[in-house]
Amino acid sequence: MCSSPLIRKVIIIGAGGHLGPHLVSAFDTDPHFQVSILSRASSDCSRFPSHIPSYCVGENYDTSESELVELLRGQDAIISAIAAQAVQQQKTIINAALKAGVKYFVPSEFGHDTRNEQLAQLLPPFLVTQKRQIVEYLQSKEVEGLKWTAFVTGPFFEITTALAVKNALLEPIKATNTYLFIESFNVSQNGILSALGRLTGRWDESYQNAEEEKRRALEELSQGNFSGLPTLMRYVTCVEGCGGDYMNYEASANGLLSLPEERLESALQKLLE
Repeated sequence: MCSSPLIRKVIIIGAGGHLGPHLVSAFDTDPHFQVSILSRASSDCSRFPSHIPSYCVGENYDTSESELVELLRGQDAIISAIAAQAVQQQKTIINAALKAGVKYFVPSEFGHDTRNEQLAQLLPPFLVTQKRQIVEYLQSKEVEGLKWTAFVTGPFFEITTALAVKNALLEPIKATNTYLFIESFNVSQNGILSALGRLTGRWDESYQNAEEEKRRALEELSQGNFSGLPTLMRYVTCVEGCGGDYMNYEASANGLLSLPEERLESALQKLLE
C-alpha cells in the first residue's frame, strides 16, 4: 500500500448518531489524537463533551463547501458517521477536505458489504448504492492525494467499530485506500438462540418464513413504507449471497487492527444484565 502521513488531528462528523459517540470516546481517550466535532447548526451540541471543540455549519453540508473548507483546515483526518439518508452530502465534504489539505477520509460506510449487487437490489439506494458511490468518489480522488479507508462491519452487536477506526488511524499505512472487514462474532440466529437458552434457562422462540417476510417487506417499501427495513436487514444479514457472509470471502482485519477477542455469551450476558 501507499505510505501515509502521521494522523493526529481528527474531526468527526455525525457525532450525535448511533456510532458517533463511541467514535468520539475512542479518539478522546487516546492521547495520540486531538479530536473535534463537526455538526450541522440544528444539532444539539450540548450532548457533546464540553472539553472537545465543536463546530457547526449550515443545515445542509451540500450548501456549505466554502464554510467547510475553513473549518477543516489543519485537520489530518475526517471520520464521517453521517446519517444514511445524507450520505451523498459526503461528496461536498470530500471536495472541501481536498481544498483544506486534509490527508485522510473515513466514509460512513459502516454496515454491510455495499459492493454486493444482490444486496443493492434489495435495500434502498441510501443504504447501499449511494454508499458505494462515495467510496468510488474517494477512489477517484486518490490521484489528488486524499487517502481513505472503508469499514465493513455487518450489523452492530457490540461497538468494536470505534476501536477499529481508531487503531486504523494509529497506523494508516496498513489501512490506506482499501476496505477493512471486521467482526465481533460470526454466528447464526440459531447460535444466538442457543446461547440465550444456556444463559437464561429458557427462551421463547418463533419461526418465520424468510422469503415470505422479504416479500412483504419489499411490498411495503414499494409503497413508500420503510417499516419493513428491519426485516430486510435481517434477511440480507442471514441469507447466503447478500453480503452478510463477507467473512466467507474476505480476510478479517481484526488481527491487523489489534481488536480484542470477543465471546458471544459474554456479550449477551452484559445485555441481559
